[in-house]
Amino acid sequence: MFEKSFLNTSLKMRMTLLYTLFAVVLVGGITYYAYYFTVDLLKEKEMSILSDSLEYLEKDISVRLESINEEYINIFDDDIFMELYMESASGTGDLTEQVALNSEFQNYFLDMKMRNNDLVESIYLFTNEKVFSSEYRPEFEFSEFVETPYYDVCMENKNRIIYGNLEPDEDYFSIVRAFYYTQNVENTVYPGVGYLSEDNADYSTLIFFLKKEYLLKQIKDEAEKRQTSILILDENGDVIVQEGDLDWLSEKNGEDIIEEIKKYTPGEFEGELIKGRAGINVRTIDVVDWSIVYLYDMNILYRQAGQIRNVALIIFAISVVIVFMIASFISGTVVKPIRALAKSMDEVVDNHMEVAFVPRYNDEIAYLGRRFSVMMQKIAELMAEVKHIEEQKRVEELKALQAQINPHFLYNTLDMVYWLSKMEGNDNVANLVADLADFFRLSLNKGEDITSVKKEVEHVKKYLEIQRVRMDEKFDYEISLDESVSENRVPKLILQPLAENALIHGFENITYQGKIKIEVSRKGDDIVFYVTDNGCGMSKETLEQLNRTHDTSDKSYGYAIGNVKARIRLYAGEEYGMQFDTEVTSGTRVRVSFPLGF
Repeated sequence: MFEKSFLNTSLKMRMTLLYTLFAVVLVGGITYYAYYFTVDLLKEKEMSILSDSLEYLEKDISVRLESINEEYINIFDDDIFMELYMESASGTGDLTEQVALNSEFQNYFLDMKMRNNDLVESIYLFTNEKVFSSEYRPEFEFSEFVETPYYDVCMENKNRIIYGNLEPDEDYFSIVRAFYYTQNVENTVYPGVGYLSEDNADYSTLIFFLKKEYLLKQIKDEAEKRQTSILILDENGDVIVQEGDLDWLSEKNGEDIIEEIKKYTPGEFEGELIKGRAGINVRTIDVVDWSIVYLYDMNILYRQAGQIRNVALIIFAISVVIVFMIASFISGTVVKPIRALAKSMDEVVDNHMEVAFVPRYNDEIAYLGRRFSVMMQKIAELMAEVKHIEEQKRVEELKALQAQINPHFLYNTLDMVYWLSKMEGNDNVANLVADLADFFRLSLNKGEDITSVKKEVEHVKKYLEIQRVRMDEKFDYEISLDESVSENRVPKLILQPLAENALIHGFENITYQGKIKIEVSRKGDDIVFYVTDNGCGMSKETLEQLNRTHDTSDKSYGYAIGNVKARIRLYAGEEYGMQFDTEVTSGTRVRVSFPLGF
């Protein structure tokens, strides 16, 4: 009975009663329990979360460093690496062989870098005054390397794998090792890494530069989320990376605080660090003998507990007095916009589609009202659009009927002409018709805008054959195709407009035999098309203007050339397109580039 009566009251009354009941019960309960239990509960929970987070963080970093450490160690037993190393050590071979060796080393290291791209910045091998690297432009020369702390550390710790933060101001740390290989007299067997030589000249150095960004990424989110300071220290206690400042611990500089931190062994502690009480949690990364240190301000917990107690008492004292005022105001801000929105909906029921709800506030109801207004606007637009579509429907249907040309009818007709020409013994006409049929078939390409390089070349070949007949063999042509790219995908109709441009503009006023040369090859990760003619050519200023403009409607050289530019950029991006060679002294040479893996 009470429940039914309560639910039948107004929404405003229900909200007022519920707010009052909620305030009395909640505030009274908090006042009673908060002070006695909050401190220990918050402390236990926070330290448990921090400990679990640190354990997870330590394991995550350890597993990743163990993985890269294992890959680093395995290099020295890798047959490919040893063969490349011994070839570099032989000192024989001409410049071409040296370039090839550099390329093999680069590919070897680059493959390893890409497998570990989240951690590895670069890889370097310094040997016999030579530098081999995963980078296209190594940052170090051998003479520069011997002046670095990496060289000094390696020579002082020969054959030892050293994890180091040797240049603290740089964005990377490193794994380094000085080593050399033993071998028999015939230089054919490589039993392993040598350990006996004390001569620095016998040793080579392999360095993995690893990103500090990886470590920062691991600790940053955790430090911000937990309001902690997190440091990773090396075996000497020097900071490798740090997230979060240490100002809350001391008025002194960070070095003094770090000296205090070094006194703590792995485990959980609560102690004084120069000023302020701090929670300290230290974990060891065994694979590199580093430490991860969590620092948490325990005073935050104590202040929170005191604030909770004081605020609860104040709220309890005044909440009963003001709760009715607050409840009345809140319920009014909720109920009034709902009633206004309901009124707007009633207008829609009466077919007033232009209705709009104007909210007074920026809350959830205002959001609902705005979406209602947008919905009504969309409905009105859709109704207008449906009307427009109906009006255009018959026009479009007529256009569609007019555009229905069956390609099979065209092919069958050309095929009939071909065989009639054959029967009449007119092979020239038959061949011309066959070329024309193939030209149309390749142009249509089953309605697809993308074709293969091979088909694109075949299409321009058919076009040139037809034009040779039309122009009484006034020109010759030559086509060369790199078969390795013949099946790669490109937009159709990119060569024929260039050949047409050569015929119309290049051969228009010449008195000698014209020549068109088309070359298709692979350049790195790109397919490159060259179209060259020996026609009258264009001025250097005109060529430069064509190279600068992105206008696809230049009537001087036809819409087709601009269309080719636009379609290539649409499919491949702004770095690809068409380039006229401005250094050609006679004729015209055009370069078209397109990505290999499209």
